[in-house]
Amino acid sequence: MEANEFQPSQKLLTKKDAAEYFSVSERTIDRWLLEGTLPEAARVNIGGTVRFRLSVLEDHISKLSRRRSG
Repeated sequence: MEANEFQPSQKLLTKKDAAEYFSVSERTIDRWLLEGTLPEAARVNIGGTVRFRLSVLEDHISKLSRRRSG
């Protein structure tokens, strides 16, 4: 699957939803994307609108948690 290929069964979040999920501002989401803090695979463009794959965000958090604890 391509990094920005959309799979209909995936739960997608708006930037606002992603910011709320991480308890940060929307600007922080933008900055994290530019810095590479969030994986590019989390982002999908649909008709010029950016959405975020919840499954990729959850996987990313899980990987970060494992790195910090082990």
